[in-house]
Amino acid sequence: MKSRWIWGGSLVLAGIIAGIVFTAKMDRDVKAVAQEAAPKVNAQLAQYSAIINNDDGHSPFVAVADRVGPTVVNISSDKVIKRNNQMDEFFNNSPFWEFFHPKQNDDNNPHGGKEFHAPSTGSGMIISRDGFILTNNHVVEDADKVTVKTQDGAEYDATIIGTDPETDVAVIKIDHNFSSTDVALIGNSDQIKVGDWAIAMGNPLGLEWTLTVGIVSARGRSNLAIAGGGPSYQDFIQTDASINFGNSGGPLCNIHGEVIGVNTAINPSGQGIGFAIPINMAMKVVEQLRENGKVARGYLGMLPRELTAELREATGLERSDEGVFVERVDANTPASKGGLEAGDVIVEFGGRKIGSVQSFRMAVADFPPGSTVSARVFREGKMKNMDFTLGDRTQLASLFGKENETPEPSGNFLGIDVGTINESMARALRLDGTYGVIINEIDEASPAKDKLREGDVIIEMDRQEINDVTDFKRVAADVKGKKNAVLFRIVREGVKTFEAVEVN
Repeated sequence: MKSRWIWGGSLVLAGIIAGIVFTAKMDRDVKAVAQEAAPKVNAQLAQYSAIINNDDGHSPFVAVADRVGPTVVNISSDKVIKRNNQMDEFFNNSPFWEFFHPKQNDDNNPHGGKEFHAPSTGSGMIISRDGFILTNNHVVEDADKVTVKTQDGAEYDATIIGTDPETDVAVIKIDHNFSSTDVALIGNSDQIKVGDWAIAMGNPLGLEWTLTVGIVSARGRSNLAIAGGGPSYQDFIQTDASINFGNSGGPLCNIHGEVIGVNTAINPSGQGIGFAIPINMAMKVVEQLRENGKVARGYLGMLPRELTAELREATGLERSDEGVFVERVDANTPASKGGLEAGDVIVEFGGRKIGSVQSFRMAVADFPPGSTVSARVFREGKMKNMDFTLGDRTQLASLFGKENETPEPSGNFLGIDVGTINESMARALRLDGTYGVIINEIDEASPAKDKLREGDVIIEMDRQEINDVTDFKRVAADVKGKKNAVLFRIVREGVKTFEAVEVN
């Protein structure tokens, strides 16, 4: 019995000794790892400290303010609005009546008579020594007079050289020669990354030459509902650097004081969210505005649609493949002449990979009219190379030519816009020989908004077969005002189903 206790005690003692040895080794290993990592961590901290504090103890944003400040201008625009009877009726019962129309026929009253002035203010940046200034279209749009104020307090009358509402970019010019340090340093917005410093300058809320700091919080923002109507081409930089009314047209800079964007819009319902046009995109527009006073963009003539997982499967693409689905090809357009068909998938255009409808539209618009552009198109399991000679987006009406060569017809009922489906689309959408009409768009106020979706195919309406847009229009005319609800039979993602929509 005693020998058992001795044997057991020996085992316990051996375990304790082994534990001590193992713990010591672990401690040495941890210390070794920590010592090895320490120089790297210290180097990162030193680098961060260098970013936050200059040698003189001030932040690097001071240097950015010194360099960028003189390049930023205040822009005041004045628009003369002719008053009419309808406006008088509106303002008659408004608290603003005394401002707009205090006394009838009082020549001494600046607000009397048949017109009034609508002033606005914004920002801009000097982009050349001979007085060219970049700003937003909405800052100077339809202005009868534009005044520029520089940081030294000097004021100049400005001429509008050109505007582009589709990107919200404008170029104005003043008669003054600047020094090189008064001209903005143009950066490269393609190189920015989420998390980079973002520094906004401008004249927010009438507070002149204000600098705010944040980071680039997102890239490639599009489909934004901007107050007053957003630009057609959106590829915004999102930042949490404070941007307010009056900042529009001012520069968004990186930590080196280089312009990476043009402050353009805010999200009024979300604090700390602002948007800027990438400077690379803006400068392409500037080049055309300075040369021609307007922008000419290429035009293809088709309706793209986002490539969903269902469409990838239906067309034979892999889940990881990207592109845009060709929903419709208009007749007598560069798309139709180049051989594009509904049901195709465009995966590359002009050497650029296509990942979304917005990126596709931007790719097409980057080429001037008359350009011949190559594209890679996926059709029936095979890749095809196609060439398209682009038309002029500003001359869409003439592209369609004769009346019998107009695009596929469309119909609208209950705010539902539908279009014709051809054989290729029917095959891609798995319609089993029944074509119907495809929903292109549904108005936000439509009673069908919560029941139907864009991309649904209507094959029956009010128990009547729908084969084309003509059928859709005919049945829509029959049921208007006659029923409380209309029964739709649709194909959604290859599955047939019914939906009832209230008409009245």
